[in-house]
Amino acid sequence: MIVDKIISNSFNEIPKKNDTPSSISSKSIEKSDDISSESKLEPINYIHLPWQNESEKDQSKKSKIKERETWKGKFDFFLSALAYAVGLGAVWRFPYLCYKNGGGVFLIPYFIFLITIGIPLVFLELSVGQFTSSGPLTCWRMTPFFRGIGLSMNIVNGYLCIYYNIILAYSIYFLYYTVKNLANDLPWQNCNPLWSSSNCLDEKNTLNLTIIKCTDKYLKCNDGNCYEKFTTTNVLMNCSSTNLTSLGIWKSAFPSQDFWNKIILEKSDSINETGNLVWQLVLALFVSWVFVYFMVLNGIKVSGKLVYFTALFPYVILLILGIRGWTLPGADIGIKYYIYPDLSRLKDYTVWTDAAIQLFFTLNVAYGGLVTLSSYNNFNTNILRDTILVTVSNCFTSIFAGFVIFAYMGYISFKTGHEISDVIQAGQGLAYVVYPFAVTTIKGAHLWAILFFLMMLILGLDTMMASVETLITSLFDIIPKLKKTKMRRMMSVTFICMVLFLSGFIFCFQSGTYWVEIFDSYSGNWGILLVAFLECISITCFYGYDKFKRDIGAMLGREVVESKWFLFWKIMWNYLTPLILLGICIFTWIGFKGLESNGYIFPDWSNLFGNLLSASTLSGVFIWNFFSIFEIIFIKRKPLRTLFVPDQGWKPLKIENQIMVNIIHQEEISKRANKGKTNEGFDVVEIEKF
Repeated sequence: MIVDKIISNSFNEIPKKNDTPSSISSKSIEKSDDISSESKLEPINYIHLPWQNESEKDQSKKSKIKERETWKGKFDFFLSALAYAVGLGAVWRFPYLCYKNGGGVFLIPYFIFLITIGIPLVFLELSVGQFTSSGPLTCWRMTPFFRGIGLSMNIVNGYLCIYYNIILAYSIYFLYYTVKNLANDLPWQNCNPLWSSSNCLDEKNTLNLTIIKCTDKYLKCNDGNCYEKFTTTNVLMNCSSTNLTSLGIWKSAFPSQDFWNKIILEKSDSINETGNLVWQLVLALFVSWVFVYFMVLNGIKVSGKLVYFTALFPYVILLILGIRGWTLPGADIGIKYYIYPDLSRLKDYTVWTDAAIQLFFTLNVAYGGLVTLSSYNNFNTNILRDTILVTVSNCFTSIFAGFVIFAYMGYISFKTGHEISDVIQAGQGLAYVVYPFAVTTIKGAHLWAILFFLMMLILGLDTMMASVETLITSLFDIIPKLKKTKMRRMMSVTFICMVLFLSGFIFCFQSGTYWVEIFDSYSGNWGILLVAFLECISITCFYGYDKFKRDIGAMLGREVVESKWFLFWKIMWNYLTPLILLGICIFTWIGFKGLESNGYIFPDWSNLFGNLLSASTLSGVFIWNFFSIFEIIFIKRKPLRTLFVPDQGWKPLKIENQIMVNIIHQEEISKRANKGKTNEGFDVVEIEKF
C-alpha cells in the first residue's frame, strides 16, 4: 500500500521546528512518487499502523464512521471553554467561600492551587482530548488499565447535569414572577401575611416589628423572635413551648427569604419531610431542559456560534450590575468584608480544601467537559495559550463577581442595620435571597431583577451545554452509528435529555433544596480529586512523561516542548500536582464535618449518602479495572502488562498526523538505540501503539 511506502521513506525526513503535519506528509508523498510500482520495497514491519492489512473498502467504511466535527470559527473553542468554566460557581459559590474562609486571605490558597493544580490539569485534559479527537470515555488509551477514568468523569458529570439544571429552573421561575408583576411591585418587595414569617421585616416595616437586643435573660429562638424565658408561675420555657410571649425580634428575615422558601421552593422543615411535588418547579425545570436540548441538538456547529453571545453577555450584565452596586451607600462595607484578610485562617486546613474544591468546581477539571471541547479542535490548535487564557479569565471572573455581590450585601447591611455577617448566606441563598431583596430598594427594580436572573440563566446554560455535550460525545464515541443520521442523533439526544430531566424530579419536591445541597457539596468532593490524581499518574508513571511531551510537541511544535519553560509541566505533572491532590484528599477525610446549611444540620444518613455519592465517582475506575483484568487474563489470555501498553486507539484521528507522530517517536527510538539504551520495553510500546 502507498501508506506503507510513505512511512518507510518518512524516517529519512526529520521534522523541523516549523513543520506541520500537512507539510511533513506532503514531503513524504512527494518522495513516494519516485518509487516504481514494480519496487520490491517492503513496508517497515516493526512499526504497526492500525490501518495496515485492511482493505480499501474497510478503510473507507471506517473513515466515514470516524468523521468528526471540528470548530468552524477562530474563537469557537476558546469561548466555549471559557463559557463552560465560568459558570454559576463564580457568582453564588466563590464570594461566600471567600468570606467564610478569611476574606482576602482565601485568595492565597486559591492562587497557589490555580498554579499547581488548576492550570496543569486543564492543559493535561485539553492535550489528551485534542491529540485523540475523542471524548473522555474513549480517549484514555495511552494506558488501557486507566480507561475507567473516562467513565468516572462521565459519572460525576452526570451528577452535575442532574442537579445543575434545577438552579436554572429557579432563575426561570423568578423571571416569570418579575415579568408577571411589571405593573406592580416585585412580589418579594414587601412582607405578605399570606406567606411571610413572623419576623419578616421589609423597608416599610409592614408588620410593625420591634427589633430588640435579646440578652441571656430572654429566650432567643431560631425563628428570629425573642421570648420571655419564664412564665408568670416561674416555669422555664423553651423554643418549642406553646403560648410563648414575644417581646420583639432579635433577627429579622428578608421578604425575599420568605418568598424563596414559601413560594418558590415551598420548602419543608427537613429533608426527612419529602412533601409534594412543586409542579411550578417541574414546569420551570422542563423549560430549562428545552433550552439545553435545542442548544445541543445540532452539535458544535450551533453551540459553537451561540457561545459568542452566551459567553460574553454575562460579563456585560455583571459590569452593569457592578457599576450600579459600587455607587450604592454602604457598598464599601461589603467590599471591606470581602477582601479584608484574616491571616490566622491560613492555619485552618479547611480553608485550603475549600479553595481546591472550589477550583475544581469552577474550572470543571475532571468532569470531562474540557476533554470533550478540545476533541473538536484541529490538531495544531494552540491549547497552551487557551489554557492560560481560560484559567486566568475564570479566576478574574470569580474575584470580580465577589466585588459585585458584596457591594450589594454592604448596601443591604446599610439599609437594614443588620451586621454584614447576618446578611450573608451560603450557596443558593446568596443568589436567590440577598440580591433579589437588594434590587427591591433600588429605583428600576424590575430591570435590575431581569438582568440578574437573565445573567444567572445564561451562565448556567453555558455550563449545561458543555456538560450534556460531554455525555452525548461519550455515547457517540462508543456507538458511532448513533450519529450516522440526523434522526438517530435527534433520538439519542432526546433520550439523554429526557432521562436527565426525569432524574431531576427529586429536586422538585418540597424537600428538593436539601438534595441540591447534598449533590452540590458531595458529588464533586474528594472523589473527583482522586480521579484527577489518577489522571496524572496514568500519564507520568505508566505512559511516560517524555512520550506525552512528544505527543504534545507533535501538536504545538518542537520549539514549545523543548523550551526551558516546559520544565514547569514536568515538575507539576510528575510531582507537585499529584502529591497536592492526594494531600488535600487526606485532609478532607481528617477534617470531615457533617453538612450544615444556614443553621440546618443534616441528619447522619444524608452525610453517609453524600460520601457514598463521592465514592461512586471512583466506581468507573474500579469497574473498568475489574473487567479489563478479567478479560485480558481469562478471555484474551495475554500478560497483565498488556494493560499498561498504549493500545491502537491512542493516536491522532487523521492519517497525516499519525504519520508525523510516528516520525517523532521513531526518531527518539533511533537516538536511544545509537546511545545503546534499551529501557522498559520502549520499542514494544511504540510497536503496539502504532
